[in-house]
Amino acid sequence: MKFPKALAVAGTAAGVSYLTYRQIADQLFQNAFCKRERPIEVEPKYQEWIRSSNVLRVNLTSFDGLKLTAYNIRNHETDKYIIMLHGIWSNKKIMYPCAYEFDQLGYNILLVDQRASGDSQGEYYTYGQKESLDLMQWIDYLRKKDPNCRIVLFGMSMGAATVMTAAANKLPENVRCIVEDCGYSSMREEIDHVVRRDYGLKYTGAILKILENKMKDKLQMSFDDASPKSCLDNNEVPILFIHGDKDDFVPFDMAKILYNHNKGTKKYYPIKDKGHCEACTDPNYYRNIDTFIASCL
Repeated sequence: MKFPKALAVAGTAAGVSYLTYRQIADQLFQNAFCKRERPIEVEPKYQEWIRSSNVLRVNLTSFDGLKLTAYNIRNHETDKYIIMLHGIWSNKKIMYPCAYEFDQLGYNILLVDQRASGDSQGEYYTYGQKESLDLMQWIDYLRKKDPNCRIVLFGMSMGAATVMTAAANKLPENVRCIVEDCGYSSMREEIDHVVRRDYGLKYTGAILKILENKMKDKLQMSFDDASPKSCLDNNEVPILFIHGDKDDFVPFDMAKILYNHNKGTKKYYPIKDKGHCEACTDPNYYRNIDTFIASCL
């Protein structure tokens, strides 16, 4: 997975002009933060599953006035819920296969369109910062529907960053555990990795500074506002860390960084020969997650 780019960058950092740095930063902002979605093809099996499920479309208004949408999929007489969050440039449809598997395991599901995605409003992604506040509202929605509900937070990529960032808030007792799959340690470290990989630059400080100034102007946030690893420093909710060891979009090493920051109950589940968001194709993926969840409920 790459940030798409039209700008060709040549030479070492020493030979790159400030103007070029600014062009790269502007392009990064457009590609990394502005709303856009890739086409998602849903297999007939999962289309039929959604059609045959007990699905309630739910809308709520975010703290900053956006209409947010989710599917409340309740196929089971149980108080066990999984709130599922997709990654960047995507929407809830990409999570249908995972949601189907959790449905088969007997969970009810809240399948969320994150802000600036799918049927939810918004123009910008914030890498888990504002999304985590949206998540707190979805948690409150389930608690109002069923005060005794037992909730699992599950996210992939940016969705993983969202569930980890939410851990910095005072999560209600209803939230029994967190499952994060291929989340990044911080937005700064993730963007730095992408710049080095996609643009072939060794020095990224100037680009990141220009980009951060643009973020402050457009999004009223800085890199430090989206740092999942910092949000785990005092986390007490049990968490399962999952990452494929061939991930070249969110580096595999970030899983260990996150694991080491978390001081509470935790488990580390590396998966061999899997790239970004591919861990779910491992034959033991859902069984191991189900076992972890069962130990927390």
